[in-house]
Amino acid sequence: VQRHILKELGKTPLVLAMDEVDKVFDADFRNDLFGMLRSWHNSRATMPIWKQLDLTLVTSTEPYELIDDLYQSPFNVGQVIELQDFTPEQVIDLNRRHGSPFNSSEERQLIALLGGHPYLVRRALYLVASQQISTAELFANATTGNGPFGDHLRHHISLLHKKTELIQGLLQIIRQNTCDDQRVFWRLRGAGLVREQGRAVVPRCQLYANYFRENLRE
Repeated sequence: VQRHILKELGKTPLVLAMDEVDKVFDADFRNDLFGMLRSWHNSRATMPIWKQLDLTLVTSTEPYELIDDLYQSPFNVGQVIELQDFTPEQVIDLNRRHGSPFNSSEERQLIALLGGHPYLVRRALYLVASQQISTAELFANATTGNGPFGDHLRHHISLLHKKTELIQGLLQIIRQNTCDDQRVFWRLRGAGLVREQGRAVVPRCQLYANYFRENLRE
């Protein structure tokens, strides 16, 4: 990059934008990739030529919280822009924009199950609006491996694999709405799995609570 790209650009800045980088998180080379990106960022402090390069990394969560070595993570440096979950009013508006595939009672059920999780809400609306699944089937199979959210839920299970303290912390949150270890809470929150609700700590949505209660083992 330095020898053949940045050198040829002269003083012209370069922005490298990478979307859905969390999909690399299950790969064996994830630490090498993220460590390389972090080293590019660190080089900006000592080598002027690297100041020409800016990185924009888009993720569905904050995967740096689950990276083994945080000092090799490119996600905990620079500026973070965090998007918020949909409000109930926004979920209702999205349902209307999809042709109202959920009636008012089902809207409330959808919000109770998914909260305002942007990806899960959009997926539910798309599947029902495109008639790939009925609302009854969606709710009945929400936590099953071959259900409407199966791939998403299995992805999170894989991220937690062998991370005993995170598993124990998540189960404590599901069972007691508390988390004894603040560091564990921030890692789970960064992974998009939990949130604060007043003084309590709760799963981000009821779907997560149901699924992880059934599938996580200490």
